[in-house]
Amino acid sequence: MKSVNAAGEFDIIQIIRQQTRTDRSVILGIGDDTAILRPHPSKELLYTTDMLIEDIHFRLDEASAFEIGRKSLAVNLSDIAAMAGTPRHAVISVGLPSSLSKKFVGEFYLGIRSLARQFGVNIVGGDTNRSAKLVVSVALIGECDKGKAVRRSGAKAGDVIFVSGELGGSYASKKHLLFTPRIEEANFLAKNFKLHAMMDLSDGLAGDVRRIAQESAVGALICEEAVPVAPGALGLEAALSDGEDFELLFTLSPKEAARLNQCLFKRRADFFKPVGKIVHKRHGVALVNRSGKAQPLAFRGFDHFV
Repeated sequence: MKSVNAAGEFDIIQIIRQQTRTDRSVILGIGDDTAILRPHPSKELLYTTDMLIEDIHFRLDEASAFEIGRKSLAVNLSDIAAMAGTPRHAVISVGLPSSLSKKFVGEFYLGIRSLARQFGVNIVGGDTNRSAKLVVSVALIGECDKGKAVRRSGAKAGDVIFVSGELGGSYASKKHLLFTPRIEEANFLAKNFKLHAMMDLSDGLAGDVRRIAQESAVGALICEEAVPVAPGALGLEAALSDGEDFELLFTLSPKEAARLNQCLFKRRADFFKPVGKIVHKRHGVALVNRSGKAQPLAFRGFDHFV
C-alpha cells in the first residue's frame, strides 16, 4: 500500500479535490491560494475551529480513519449548533505521519464527506503537512439570521437549565467518535422558543454549566436526580465530568420551559431534559442532592491543561 510519504503532498490534495463537490455559494474552492465565497446579505457569519490530536482525542488502534475524519468535522458542527446556526463552509488541515497509507487518507476524507453531505457543508480548502502524529485542524464557517445567534451570556436568574440526550461514558460507547451534531435540534429550539443561553456539552456538564454561569454572571443549581446518565456510564460523576457528549446545554424562562415540556409531552418525547435552575450568582454553581441539600459542584469536567 502506497504511503503518504511516497504519494507526496499534491497527490494527497488531488485525492481530496477529486471527491469534493460544492454549491453555488462557492465561487472558487480547492486549488488556489484561498477560497472565494458568496455570503448571504441577510445573514451573520459564525466562525469556529477545533484541533484533534492523536492519543488525546483519538487513538489509531481504537478508531478507524473514517471515524477520525467524521469526528474532525462533527466537533465543529457541534459548535455551530450551539449558536443555533447553519454550517456552510469548511477548510481541513492535517498533519500526517509518513507511515500512513493513501487508503487511510481516502477513508479519512470519506468520514468528513459523510457529515459534510448530511449537513450541506462545502469543503473549500485546507493544508497538508508531515508530522510525528496525526493532527487535524478544521475551521468551519456557519451563518444565522442577523442578531439571532444564541450566546452563552444570556442566562437569567429563574431560567430552567436543559440538556439534550444522555450524558457520560462517551469514550466507552464510542459516542465521542460517532455522535450526531445537534444542528437540527438547535434550530428547532431557536425557531420555536426564546432561548436565553446555549452551548454544546464538550467538556462535561459540571464544567460547561460553569461557563454559562460565568459568561452570564449568574449561579446555577443542578439537580442530582435529574441528570440523565447514559447507559453504560459509570454513574453521576461520569455524566458530570467525562466530557465529549456533544449534546446541547441551554436555558429557558419558566414560561418557555413549560411550553417546551408541553411540546415534548404531546410528542411523547423526552429528548430535552430539565436538569436544574439558574439562580443569583451569590449561590455559585452547586449540586442539589436527593435530600434537597445544595453543595458546591465538585466535579469540574475535562480540562486539556489539568
